[in-house]
Amino acid sequence: MARGVSTVLDVSLCLLLVGVAVTTLVVGVPADDEEPAVRADSTARTVATATATVPSGLGHATHDTLAGHLGTSAVLDSRIAGDRLTDSEYPGSVREAVASSTGRRVFVTARWEPYPDAPLSGTVSVGDRPPRDASVAVTRVTTDSGVRPPSDATTFEDLPRELASAYISWLFPPERTRALLVDVRTAPVVSSRYRRAGDGLAVDVRPAVTDARVRRANDVLTEALAARLRRDLRERYDSPAAARRNVTTGTVEIAVRRWEP
Repeated sequence: MARGVSTVLDVSLCLLLVGVAVTTLVVGVPADDEEPAVRADSTARTVATATATVPSGLGHATHDTLAGHLGTSAVLDSRIAGDRLTDSEYPGSVREAVASSTGRRVFVTARWEPYPDAPLSGTVSVGDRPPRDASVAVTRVTTDSGVRPPSDATTFEDLPRELASAYISWLFPPERTRALLVDVRTAPVVSSRYRRAGDGLAVDVRPAVTDARVRRANDVLTEALAARLRRDLRERYDSPAAARRNVTTGTVEIAVRRWEP
């Protein structure tokens, strides 16, 4: 197990502290003396352990492992029903950093979702997809998302609310966000991010944001997101316990595909 470097992400990275823990799992190991046509594990090790300093787009930068950057980007670039909830140049900068470190004939994807096939999810891809007739090897890397998992939820009311609250708090940590909202230098960026999230969830957070009432703004976003997740969870699972067993909030799965023509 390799552990990435914890980094403080500034306002351009949605105002949070992310601690990254990375575990690499090699799949498709050849039997005995068999030599595979192509391997992806060395590239996956690069993703899991190599570090990079990536600009946020607002004159700041953050240092982390490539896996850590990919994990944060996947959560940050999340969408619901196709609507992106944030807007940042950071994922694009991460793609460039990963591409320059992994080389040609490599396709890397990082995906985050609170549970399988949830309406809320984020995916970041780097490189070109392998040709259909190529020989492809896949190695998977799991990284900590930084989004807290549910702790006390036992009903279809509580579980989606905890999932939604964890995500919105990840985007807008209350104390730090309020400090940035009352600072004239950073207030426009934070306000814009709130408006984008509100538009994606079809709610108006502008009055609360204007008054720097962060907890109120977060509550409005949380309830709107929880309602979307609640409908989906009820349709998808027979019981809250079954839904809880499938929660994947705390992790981002990264797949590294390497191929030969």
